[in-house]
Amino acid sequence: MNAPIFTDKSRDQDSSEPVQGTQLRKTLSLVTIAWLFGSTWANATGGTPLTNYAAALNASKFEFGVLAALPFLASFLAVPGSLLIERTGKRKLIFLIGLYLNRVMWIPIALVPIWLMNRLGTGSTHTVMITFLVLMFVMHAAGQMGGVGWAGWMADIVPERIRGRYFSRRRQWAILPGIFAAGFAGWLLDKKVGTGNPNVAMYWCATLFIVAAFFGMADIASFHWVKDVPQAPKRGAHVLAAWREPLHNPQFLWFAGFVGTFFFAISFMGQFSTLYIMQQLRGGAGHARSASVNTITQMMLIVAPSAAQLLVLGVWGRAADRMGKRPLLMLAGLGLVPVALGWCFVTRETIWLGYVLAALGAALWAGVETANFNIVLEMSGTGVNGETKGGTAYVALNGLIINIAGCLGGLSAGVIAELLKDWSIVVPLVGAFTCFHVLFVLSAVMRLLAVVIFLPHVKEEGSRPAVEALRFMTTNFYNNLFGAVSLPLKLVGWRRAEVLAVEAVVADDGVVATKED
Repeated sequence: MNAPIFTDKSRDQDSSEPVQGTQLRKTLSLVTIAWLFGSTWANATGGTPLTNYAAALNASKFEFGVLAALPFLASFLAVPGSLLIERTGKRKLIFLIGLYLNRVMWIPIALVPIWLMNRLGTGSTHTVMITFLVLMFVMHAAGQMGGVGWAGWMADIVPERIRGRYFSRRRQWAILPGIFAAGFAGWLLDKKVGTGNPNVAMYWCATLFIVAAFFGMADIASFHWVKDVPQAPKRGAHVLAAWREPLHNPQFLWFAGFVGTFFFAISFMGQFSTLYIMQQLRGGAGHARSASVNTITQMMLIVAPSAAQLLVLGVWGRAADRMGKRPLLMLAGLGLVPVALGWCFVTRETIWLGYVLAALGAALWAGVETANFNIVLEMSGTGVNGETKGGTAYVALNGLIINIAGCLGGLSAGVIAELLKDWSIVVPLVGAFTCFHVLFVLSAVMRLLAVVIFLPHVKEEGSRPAVEALRFMTTNFYNNLFGAVSLPLKLVGWRRAEVLAVEAVVADDGVVATKED
């Protein structure tokens, strides 16, 4: 009963030997199962619950921008997290401490603002809102500090030739509980809150946050049983040298330019797409539509995108392994330009278009995330001869660039939205052209600039042309669609946890020589 919280369940297996065979299959299955809980946590806290909670605190347009920028602002904590890991080599321990705190923080996020409102009165919403934003920052900061070593840890476990397919399949499995969590959250808020008392909304959102926190902790607890692949600690100048290497790598710098510009553009949507859709729905005629604002918003911005990713993640993952990452960034990046512009035409009369754009945007965004993650994964981890490739420095710098760009983008969007909050002109096919439409247009322009300016300079040995990659993905889409349709049947016939999202990837690639009955 008095055992340390962070007891390593795999201590007897820790060594410098690679994870392989039956142990590899079980480890990959466990990492997949963990994200089933993690996806439930992420989808139950994001979307309309978080937006409703902030709205109940009378958040201004600028404060919504700050809320969107906080995950990116917290990225500065990735730097001390990386230095600590490089100095100590304890990736697993730091991951567990940081990510447990990240999940637990949702409990004070849920309860402290309510306690302050009851203690200080309804006139204290500004103070309560600041407290809420500080708690959100601490939550994101803990995740950044703890999560910076995760990519390198996984790079030392997951064989390089199956990474794209494995991590895509892992995300596919997690979509199912994520869809349920998002749909349930929207339904619950509509049933218990609707468009009524903001205090009631706070209580029910807080309930969702607390329940979701326990699912999030179950996600992190699963990693106690994942092998801690040792990383040699660095001392003095070696730590600084690890950080200098990415800054002297021209290919990384061009890639970082693309990533930074693109994430700056993406963050212009952030909380504002959710706020825009909720305002459009509440402006619609009839009680039935306005009474289902939260459910429709969750279905549009979380469930539909999740279903779209379920269909395409396998295709993106296989393409990353076979075609390379650069053509994926080109295809997905260009595809996301018209998606941003399309949001300008979503009104309460064309609300169906929001479903199409949300699904298409998520399907394309999965390509950007898959390519970005696998590029960074290649730069970190350990080489075939045991040498460190790039360590956590590449991971931390990539995260830092993404998050600085996202932070500046979110804050810029908040400033623009606040300045133009009362501005409106009538545009054909669009109707009232407001601050939201300005953000959508700016986001589209910057996405295009990111692709045109930076990607031509990013080189990848062995990658195929974008046209060939598109042809490959098209021919593989049917097989992936068939797999997604049969996924519920596989769940019904689920015999053992080891089969989850791993057997089809690992056995097919020849990584595991034997297969358990």
